Amino acid sequence: MQNCQNSTIAIIDSGIGGLSILKQLLNKYHCGNYIYFADNLHMPYGNKSKKWLENRIKNIIKTLKQEYNASEVIIACNTASTCIKPNELNVKTLKFEKCRTYLTTELTQKNLPNLNIIADKNLAKQIEKNILFQSKMKSIVKKHILKHKLNELKEFVLGCTHYELVNSYFRLFCKNSNITNNSDLMLN
Repeated sequence: MQNCQNSTIAIIDSGIGGLSILKQLLNKYHCGNYIYFADNLHMPYGNKSKKWLENRIKNIIKTLKQEYNASEVIIACNTASTCIKPNELNVKTLKFEKCRTYLTTELTQKNLPNLNIIADKNLAKQIEKNILFQSKMKSIVKKHILKHKLNELKEFVLGCTHYELVNSYFRLFCKNSNITNNSDLMLN
């Protein structure tokens, strides 16, 4: 990260998922200005087309840089990260490694066919809708863990920032699994 005293860092996500990245940035860098862009109107991104999402992200980036003078832009959404070319747009995105297993949205799986991905169609939207209802959220996460047999995996990566918001439930029901947040891979 460049000199953060005078910088404005913009974080883009489809909703509240990227707050996990904002929290990490605030803990790591104790300076600078932050803009959090939650595109709730179009949430979730996981069921959009790659072309639509690429155009949407480009327009958001342009607005953040021109109107808010963002010196750095971070695409917090894993799905959006797979739809753009970060070097062309001069943005940071989350990374994916071939040697890992990821729990992601369907579009991420479609965009990264050579990776070991378990895709979930509805979990991000359910997290966004129910995050404040702990007992319901706990039940929802458990249902998805059992559906995908995640509790049988030795290790996996939460490949959607929404999933990171409920990682304590993943850890509760997958006690024998080593679980990593994909944002940890980017920010360390």
